[in-house]
Amino acid sequence: MTPNRPLAWRHGLTQILRIHPPVPVAYDQHSIREAPPHDPQRARRTVLELPTVAGIAEEHPPMLRRKIGYPWTADDLDFVTVGCWGSAVHITDPAFGENGVDTFNLDDAFEAQAKAHPEARIIAAVEMGSSAIYGKYLAHVPGAPRLSADGWDETYVSGDPVHTLGVCGIDPGGPGTENLDFDNPELLVWSDYLNLIACGLYATYITERLQVSVFRVTRTEDTQESIEEVWHPE
Repeated sequence: MTPNRPLAWRHGLTQILRIHPPVPVAYDQHSIREAPPHDPQRARRTVLELPTVAGIAEEHPPMLRRKIGYPWTADDLDFVTVGCWGSAVHITDPAFGENGVDTFNLDDAFEAQAKAHPEARIIAAVEMGSSAIYGKYLAHVPGAPRLSADGWDETYVSGDPVHTLGVCGIDPGGPGTENLDFDNPELLVWSDYLNLIACGLYATYITERLQVSVFRVTRTEDTQESIEEVWHPE
């Protein structure tokens, strides 16, 4: 794959967020400034644990999470960011991307995280856009059945969004649920819903100062082939 070759997708959100116990009080656009500082050493350990990463080629200076962009060229697909803020771990990796037809990379990465960290809330999301947007959203909450939603024009939901909130101690009619119609879960605003489970850390606030470590990584041959199949199919 030519490094500066444009990608088939113009929009690509690919992330996994873990919230370990003790679960923090939910952050908002104001209290997010009180989040713990980023831990670069833990971030380095985290990236090396990813099955999508064979090794670290370069480590760049930390950057603000809100400045993470979408991949635009093949060279961008080599970069993984990891933010570690107290009990929270935020990972963005283009290798999580999938095409919504015959690749399931997010599922594989999500299952690996759930197996390694069963005690944590784990939220995974992919949004891949060209002329339309494909979305997949997965949530593992200890004590609740697995929750998933995915689709292009229609969203197919598996699991019980209201029950999952209840296990998290969240009122389905409380603050942050204004855009959530639980009678029609296929129409849920999934960014708002996942932000509740993620204690406000799924959202990216324009004034936040959360930092992430930036790594240019190497891949195994299988992972590289999977990346090319999704991001630049022939």
